[in-house]
Amino acid sequence: MRKKAKKIIAKNKIRNLKYKIRQQTGQLKAKNGQLRSGARKQIRSEKQIRIGITLIREKDLEIIAQREEILHVTRVGKLAEFVSSLAHEISQPLTAILSYAQAAKRMLADREPELQKILSYIISDDQRAAAVIQRLRVLLKKTAPEMKPIDINTLVNETTMLIATDAAVKNSVLRLDLENDLPPVLGDRIQLQQVLLNLVSNSFDAMEDSPDPREILIRTSRSKDNGAIIVVVKDSGCGIPVKNMPKLFTHFFTSKPDGLGMGLSISRSIIEVHGGRLDAKNNLDRGATFHFTIPVNKKDA
Repeated sequence: MRKKAKKIIAKNKIRNLKYKIRQQTGQLKAKNGQLRSGARKQIRSEKQIRIGITLIREKDLEIIAQREEILHVTRVGKLAEFVSSLAHEISQPLTAILSYAQAAKRMLADREPELQKILSYIISDDQRAAAVIQRLRVLLKKTAPEMKPIDINTLVNETTMLIATDAAVKNSVLRLDLENDLPPVLGDRIQLQQVLLNLVSNSFDAMEDSPDPREILIRTSRSKDNGAIIVVVKDSGCGIPVKNMPKLFTHFFTSKPDGLGMGLSISRSIIEVHGGRLDAKNNLDRGATFHFTIPVNKKDA
């Protein structure tokens, strides 16, 4: 009997011990699961913190970049004021040179033909320089948009006069292909000049590292679809990377290290206000083509 009782007691102890082991094992598994869950949460939390820090850094860099852009715009504005003042100062001596040359030509009337020819060149160049300065002053003048009938070919010719010297310095050729007898468009002369100057300036930059010939073609024509006037600026530069095409006209996007990223977006806005459209495409050989449309002035047309 005693042996039997001892066996029963031993079995009960073993059973109790197994139960406790299973219970403790279950508790350990639960704690292990909690620890793993906690570790995963900790890892996720640390990852979110790292992402947050990265976003903050990116935001800080974006704010710094925007601040630099604003400062650059301010500098450009101050430079425009300086150029306007300089143009005024240069106008006075040009007027004096013109007067002296015209007086000398009158005094030497009917004699010294070679000297007469030289004086004619001086007068012609003086008048051309004065015209360029006058257009610069008008371009820099802060005025409200003034919508008037405009001969687009005249506007192209006036604009190319402003950049002819720049083209020579950059070893580039400006070529014009202007369709005759185009009807006038209704627009603001200064704003349209701004668009054309911006497109040509971009072409100069695109051709900076290009081999010769560096050529910009400005063409005007009339659309056969809706009768609108088309202005094309085609260059032989590096072209536009395909990845940049979708964001080419967005604010603050630029591929230039010193660019503002506002020129093309402002240009498109100006053209859209005029009822037209500004677009771009790469040429088949090399370079890119920008083209915009302007509706004709129906009254004058």
